[in-house]
Amino acid sequence: MENKLMNGPDENAPLVASGEAKICFGSIYNNISVAANGVKVKVVAPLANAAGTQAVVARKGLDIKSPKDLEGKKIGMTNGAGVLIAVRNMCEATGTDINKIQFVNLQASDQLASLDKGDIDAMAAWEPWIGKAVEHGGTELFNGTKSYLPGAEGDVHWIDFYMTVQVQDDFAKAHPETVEKLLRALHKATDYINEHPEESAKIISKRINVDEATCLRIIKKNAYSMKFDQQFVDGTNNMAKFMLDMKSIKSVPKFNSYVDTSAMKKLFPAEVTVE
Repeated sequence: MENKLMNGPDENAPLVASGEAKICFGSIYNNISVAANGVKVKVVAPLANAAGTQAVVARKGLDIKSPKDLEGKKIGMTNGAGVLIAVRNMCEATGTDINKIQFVNLQASDQLASLDKGDIDAMAAWEPWIGKAVEHGGTELFNGTKSYLPGAEGDVHWIDFYMTVQVQDDFAKAHPETVEKLLRALHKATDYINEHPEESAKIISKRINVDEATCLRIIKKNAYSMKFDQQFVDGTNNMAKFMLDMKSIKSVPKFNSYVDTSAMKKLFPAEVTVE
């Protein structure tokens, strides 16, 4: 089999849908999108919860003294982006009126440029754009797991954004031993990245041509785990409902139609606490 590194999960979806990619690493957002379009694939394991990389950064010089100060401000965000879930939950938790926030539809790279110019007051995106915005003088206000907002500081649970490995149904049926070998390797890699984040950053930075400091920052924001637990189920279902609300999908596929816990249950039964 040929391994192909893509720029992002959005590029993976067409390869999965066409059947060209038998095994794919990507986000649960893309897993749901593909499943909603009837493609026969299964998520065989979660790999990481990237909630900490979904964040909002204020422009340099913007004085935010409370969450409600975001009312009346312009926030750059890609239409339908999952980070909106975190923004919604922040508003609900802090009594901020989301209807008084003006969202400007921009891709992440364009958000950064607009933030530098002062055309927007904040940007809602993901890494590495969040880190770049901070490097440009911006202030991270909150992400999916941590709030730095004055008066609302601390640990939060405002979004779950899982990265997964999914396999074409036909391939899994024809090559179950290959899927099992892959999961064993990924489990070993998960343990390594949790135990040796600095060394992992060195390895990853060379593979994706990103500096070690950036890799390490992102690694520390992710929660690496292959557990099929209730948080994964709830986070996935919440994402599907959000996508339906955003009209990104026409209907919510049933969880068990695109998730298969059987291989993980066989190999690492302690990691599977849900059916």
